Amino acid sequence: MKIGELRNALDVAGTLAVSCLSAAAIGMVVPPLPLTLLATRRTEREERLLRSHHMLTWADFVVRRLLRIRLTVVGSEHRPRPSRGHLYVCNHQSYVDIPVLMSALETAAFLSMRGVSYLPAIGLCAYAGGTIYVDRKDPRSRRRAMRQTLEMAERSTAMVVFPEGGRSREAGLKPQIQTGLLRAAYKAGLSLVPVALDGCRDVVPTANDRIVRGQSVVVEIGAALSPADYDSGRAFAGAAWQRVGEQFLRCQRARS
Repeated sequence: MKIGELRNALDVAGTLAVSCLSAAAIGMVVPPLPLTLLATRRTEREERLLRSHHMLTWADFVVRRLLRIRLTVVGSEHRPRPSRGHLYVCNHQSYVDIPVLMSALETAAFLSMRGVSYLPAIGLCAYAGGTIYVDRKDPRSRRRAMRQTLEMAERSTAMVVFPEGGRSREAGLKPQIQTGLLRAAYKAGLSLVPVALDGCRDVVPTANDRIVRGQSVVVEIGAALSPADYDSGRAFAGAAWQRVGEQFLRCQRARS
């Protein structure tokens, strides 16, 4: 391994370690996270309880201090309040998307791959904020995660979902998406809030081999789409992804 590659690897490992340690420190302040988990039902948490878990404070620390991202959020007036009854539909570029969207959307509730649950402190704190974990290779896990995601969105807080099914390795959006959850949201009467972001891939590239601090990231939040305005779940999902694509192009232009 070359000196430059070793330096980058150490930087990535060190940044992840600081992220975990900061989540542990912030998550254990008063009220302690384990106590709030015991005292509340997972699908009946109010936004005030999410704030007590301090995950938004952690996300701001990671985005603005640790990674020094210059974050621009467009359309913050479209964040639904209360947020229950909605799904945020977003493109996916990098692991950095998670703290960026936490900060932009003021939520810690994501449909996330199971591997995140094993990150020290971060996995537990995200779970406390409403995150659902899924093993994409296990059909039973996917069905269970879909059911839990819909329940969380209906009863507690809006969930962030990535219908591309993983991080896009291309410069743009994936043309084909997984529409099963979006069509299920249509049947459940949930609204979809289109969200687009650009710039996170420049902070941590797909190979996860380095971190580039001080990058510009733009997030655009669009107006919610109501299922009542569409004839089918497929049309509903397609319209939401088309909106994400349009917003993504505007995010790109804003960064250029």
